[in-house]
Amino acid sequence: MEELPAKSENFDTSGDGPEPEPELEAPREGTLAWLELQEHVLVEGLELPVVHKLKPGDTLIEPDGKHCAVVRAEGGRCMARPTRRYGVCLAHAGGGGWREGEDARRHSARGHARKAVLRQRRAVLGIGPHRSADPRQIARVHALDRAEQMAAALVDEPLDDPDLSSLARQRAVIAALDATFPLATATLELELPADAAQLGALSWQDMQALAARVLGYQQVPELEQSQ
Repeated sequence: MEELPAKSENFDTSGDGPEPEPELEAPREGTLAWLELQEHVLVEGLELPVVHKLKPGDTLIEPDGKHCAVVRAEGGRCMARPTRRYGVCLAHAGGGGWREGEDARRHSARGHARKAVLRQRRAVLGIGPHRSADPRQIARVHALDRAEQMAAALVDEPLDDPDLSSLARQRAVIAALDATFPLATATLELELPADAAQLGALSWQDMQALAARVLGYQQVPELEQSQ
């Protein structure tokens, strides 16, 4: 009798082998999924994780689905929303704790720094409890947030745009110069004596004042009248 070769036991002969199943990521600590993996104990008729946060003296009432079933020892019911799984809030069930992690502290520090910047800007713009902001002030706050982008749009982008003609680029440069280095104009009124007779009639103080106006309101050294 001819012996038949033994059947293979569903081994993959392609050489690649069976694909490994992807590893499931463990639930993050403090979540409801993480709590369900913990050991559970009975506390006054309710099944809670062994890591629950009930303090000595806390009592439990019948869950109503609206608020946490924990009545604190110091008095007052916990008004947080309960979990469907346990009838108590996530914190009393032993979850939460994200605020105590490194990520929470880093995000908190970033948020506080952002609030400090906003307080400084509100103080610069004169926004306070007795003075509300108008649209122009709010626009100034947004302009401060995007100051670098505005400067690049004003100076860099027109100069780097290859599609602009020479005339358009010149106009862009003039506009940038007007915005960054505006020309200052001043109006000065100066009264001078019409003739020598009026000049001789000036007192010493009038001559000092005239000299100050001629020199552009610079400080004129005090001179003795004899000089």
